[in-house]
Amino acid sequence: MARRRPRTRRARRNRGGRLVWRFLLGQPLDGRRYSDATFWRRGGRIRRHPWVFTWTWWTLAAGWQRAGIRLAAVVVLLTATLAALALAA
Repeated sequence: MARRRPRTRRARRNRGGRLVWRFLLGQPLDGRRYSDATFWRRGGRIRRHPWVFTWTWWTLAAGWQRAGIRLAAVVVLLTATLAALALAA
């Protein structure tokens, strides 16, 4: 098993950019891998204890599916906000 490198200050600096990148790519936002799913392939097994998860389908979904759901939610929220602003004006 490969040894992990200790976190350095440089790794901690750009958390906002990494969070946005993970959001756009459909990766878990905390940076941990919970299943063997990749961007193009659906996962087949969960890596941690199954009783920890309530969103098993989300954990096993492919990255493009998670990214699509996240981006669709952003588009819906932006559209609703812009429509509410247009009606108020």
